[in-house]
Amino acid sequence: MTVETPPAERTPLRRAAKAITDVLSPAALVSLLLLLIPVHAAGIWPGLGWGLLAIAFVSAAPLTYVIVRVRRRTLTDVHIGVREHRRIPFVVGLITVLAGLVVLIVFDAPRDLIAFVATVLVLTAATIAVTGFWKISVHAMVAMMTTGILVVLYGPVLWLLLPVVAVIGWARVRLADHTLAQVLAGAALGLALVGVFVALR
Repeated sequence: MTVETPPAERTPLRRAAKAITDVLSPAALVSLLLLLIPVHAAGIWPGLGWGLLAIAFVSAAPLTYVIVRVRRRTLTDVHIGVREHRRIPFVVGLITVLAGLVVLIVFDAPRDLIAFVATVLVLTAATIAVTGFWKISVHAMVAMMTTGILVVLYGPVLWLLLPVVAVIGWARVRLADHTLAQVLAGAALGLALVGVFVALR
């Protein structure tokens, strides 16, 4: 069950942090990359088709599972704030991402898209492993990974997006969903995942 925030804590900064957390969520950023990567590789219309197919498996399916559980009150929120509740949703995500990867390979999707979905598979597996003993920030992880992959695709000028990663990290700490160490570890792992993407493409 979701814990109500005391009125005294509903400050403008807290509302801003909540908005940042929701709008720049991992699902939103991954979905953005799932569109941009195939469009970059195959052009607008073919790319959008591949991207929407990938989103169905990689983002929509696991998010739908989480939303259903939140509505049934077996999860606290869509960001799965309780560490002990994270394992099963991430395992579901691992299965749906793997299924999506197989479909993309079978139907000969653009190489970069396949590489990215494989990277998301590694991300999910790593998160499951860490979640057993620590609550690493998936928001920071995906934000840093997104920035790095955009740099790989569109050039170093997009390192200018790093302040956005910092703002997302601030929001997670401000909401007391993560410590600074958890945010920094997430960002570091996200940067490592950029290397995974480069190696696979």
